[in-house]
Amino acid sequence: MKLSRRDFLRLGGVTLIAVAGGGVIHSVDQGVFSVGQGVAYEPWTNWRDADSPTERVVAAGILASNPHNSQPWVFRIIDSGIDLFAVPERQIGTIDPFRREMYIGLGCALENMRLAAEAEGFIATIRLMPDPRTESHAASISLTSASPAISPLCEAIPNRHTNRAAYDTSRSVEKEIFNGIESLVTENDVRLFWFKDESAHAKFGDVAISAAEALIADEQQSMDSHLWWRQDWDKLQESADGITLDAQGLGSVITPLAKFMPDLSRQSNDEAFVKNVREIMVSTASAFGILAVRDGMDNAQRLQCGQVWQRIHLWGTTQGLAMQPLNQICERADRERQLGIEPAFGKAVADLIGDEQWNAIMPFRLGYPTVDALLSPRRGLDKVIG
Repeated sequence: MKLSRRDFLRLGGVTLIAVAGGGVIHSVDQGVFSVGQGVAYEPWTNWRDADSPTERVVAAGILASNPHNSQPWVFRIIDSGIDLFAVPERQIGTIDPFRREMYIGLGCALENMRLAAEAEGFIATIRLMPDPRTESHAASISLTSASPAISPLCEAIPNRHTNRAAYDTSRSVEKEIFNGIESLVTENDVRLFWFKDESAHAKFGDVAISAAEALIADEQQSMDSHLWWRQDWDKLQESADGITLDAQGLGSVITPLAKFMPDLSRQSNDEAFVKNVREIMVSTASAFGILAVRDGMDNAQRLQCGQVWQRIHLWGTTQGLAMQPLNQICERADRERQLGIEPAFGKAVADLIGDEQWNAIMPFRLGYPTVDALLSPRRGLDKVIG
């Protein structure tokens, strides 16, 4: 008997559910049927439901881009506004030994909060690193009353997600889009470098792939990265952070199957990461970019870079773009500096931008999506307001 495609899929589904007798229970336990559901995902939908305007501003902040979804922040609400603090315990280890990515992520939160403050009827005056004695005090936000101003970027906050899937290789990013992105870089200490033509694209891609290979070959970096992997559904709901299968861009067919299987080992995850960098992230990107600052060790400039990146990603969301950081290049350069070894990637990334007055701290890719990016978990207000 010849099976139709529909019959084959139906039988395959029955077989899958029946596997080992406990397949359905395992599927429910692993959240196979619960994409973007549960308390860990509620901040994406209830961010405008908090009791006070300042809490709603903070709620926007926690939806920002951040390294390994570590969410390295805590917020203090005071009479005049909001203080933002780094949480050193949420550093991602040797992946970010000098906290470059941590402060970029905090800057992303600041940008979301600035936009949300305007929507709530405030002017947000931001002081970066306001207390030289306290490195963890990232910013102080003073709020003064004004007329509400809801911008398209603010409206995009709950729709912005990192897209790790393949991008549409049949569609090029238009010149007007690149110009629009460039217009968003208004900070004097931040500069954007593009890698768009075939030669520049290939050069960037080679460095990105080599950096991914070097990162997983570093046992400590591999272990530190894997600490943030979340596959157990119950633990994910409890921690509300980290890297998840849903956010990997595997598609609507592969993702449920991957959740159904036992948790991947660190080595398997590492191999998949390099394979995806080579075959998906690099090969399907329309273009690459690097955000650079004058002093790569200056936390205030890192925060500004984060504000710019969040602004770019939000604007890209309004234009239907897909975007993803490719931080392994700078992660390897930082690791070389930490270990005092030959700066192979330090030299490679410096050669990419070709201007010794600027230091690369935020590489990324962009293009048009082939699939929608899914939600990542977030800790709610009760866990981040101190």
